[in-house]
Amino acid sequence: MKALKALILASVLLLGGCSQFAGEPIESTSDIVPVQTESTAATSDTQPSVTESTTLPSYSEVEIGEVVIDPQDYSLLVEAEEGALSGYAAAVSRGEGYSGSGYVTGLSLPDSRVTLTFPIESPAHYSITVCAAAQEEVSVVLVVDGYPRGRLYFEGDGSFEAVKLENVYLSPPESIITLSEPSGELELDFVLVESSDEVYSVDYSLPGTLSFSSRSQNTVRLYRYLCELYGETVLTAQQCTQGSNEEITAIANATGRYPAIRFGELMGYSSGEDTGDIELSIEYWQEGGLVGYVWNWLQNGSLELSESGFDLSAAVTAHDVARLSQSRLNQLLSTGGISPECLCLIQEIDLIAEQLKRLKELDIPVIFRPLPVASGGQFWWGCDKESYLWLYRLVYDRLNHYHMLDNLIWVWNAQDPDWYVGDEYCDIISADIYDFSKGQWDNQSHINPLLRLLEISNDKPCAISECNVLPGPANIARDKAYWLYASVWSGEYAIDGDGGLFCGYISREEWILFYNCSQTTARDELSLSFRSDSN
Repeated sequence: MKALKALILASVLLLGGCSQFAGEPIESTSDIVPVQTESTAATSDTQPSVTESTTLPSYSEVEIGEVVIDPQDYSLLVEAEEGALSGYAAAVSRGEGYSGSGYVTGLSLPDSRVTLTFPIESPAHYSITVCAAAQEEVSVVLVVDGYPRGRLYFEGDGSFEAVKLENVYLSPPESIITLSEPSGELELDFVLVESSDEVYSVDYSLPGTLSFSSRSQNTVRLYRYLCELYGETVLTAQQCTQGSNEEITAIANATGRYPAIRFGELMGYSSGEDTGDIELSIEYWQEGGLVGYVWNWLQNGSLELSESGFDLSAAVTAHDVARLSQSRLNQLLSTGGISPECLCLIQEIDLIAEQLKRLKELDIPVIFRPLPVASGGQFWWGCDKESYLWLYRLVYDRLNHYHMLDNLIWVWNAQDPDWYVGDEYCDIISADIYDFSKGQWDNQSHINPLLRLLEISNDKPCAISECNVLPGPANIARDKAYWLYASVWSGEYAIDGDGGLFCGYISREEWILFYNCSQTTARDELSLSFRSDSN
């Protein structure tokens, strides 16, 4: 577990909660000190003997401590017409539905804005509510103390509506709020700032008990270790293209460190293709890392609901088929007890089981995420909630009870709370978080999505299973947003066409800082005393 310091280095603090790296980079590329590095841990009692010899850059770890927080009750509404107007912005009082003496128009015109000032006595988190009206859908960037905090969206039905941005850190003596980059004409009524204690109520303590009791000791100890880390640090993680380590190699070559977790892809295996990915996971475990898998499940060569032609609802059956042998399943098929679609699914689950058994035989735990992002309706396994829940539980029961795979740590990733499988069917809850705005707020801590996941279950650790931008370490500390891990997606999200690190979404400085700071844990920092091969 990593120690957190009480002082914040000014050079890495995201000033006023800004989501963009502030100040000079911790290390510029010219400051890289090449060293001959073996990818074993720094401590002799935690790592196995297999090593990788390669020249990697070396960085000093950046200590990022706690932000000063002194929450006090606060609520202040400022009418837009009372703010400082510039350009073509004007206060008017036509129509109805507004508060105060009017509202402000003209904000979409050049060099036009309204500036509102809020006195702040206590450094803490606040919610900011913007009330405005538009005749069509309009978005606008909320700017606080000169830094963009996010984009707000208004439906545009002509009436005034309130849109809230929650858990924004503000500090004394005042906060200046403006709106910028409106996509259309917007009539601003008021801005309300209120204290919020939601961030401070998060309890990261967990019992560390797996959903399926018959687990290997390595798996039990790993999950307990993950739950101990939860709330103290964020594990670095990376999704890899199936059969490849290009992403983690590029990261190590740039940051000097490997991710704590290597996530592979099972897609090819369920179609009978030997991708060679299991071998890479075995090597990563031997080199001191943790391993995980996502299963994006192909049907007829596609994941897409609209393209696969696979009807999941036709596979659903009232028969308890999860623990039946192949011969018994064939009998049910011949009598019409199950459909060909049902048999197909079970046969492909069995193909995946063969690969996961290879890891079980080596006593390697697997962080396993099947059927990702189901509720979006994009993939065939997300055709409807009931069919998805049936399939998830079929996969869970088949792998656990029929194949006796005791090395799986299950990740639920359907995203919609109504699609939750229940605490008894998962061990980690995760969300996919993408931000293609390239806004200055895109490396925020994502505390609000974390809080929403905690509403689903407060007995499971929460993780970012996919992302294209990493949470800023200073933002993590400020918002106490300690995701279990944050995993960048594979391919073009992490590597360029030449196999180097892609910095289109995450800057090189942000990559380096994330892997070399006190808020995160990389592979060489893992304590692997839970492993049966650690001695």
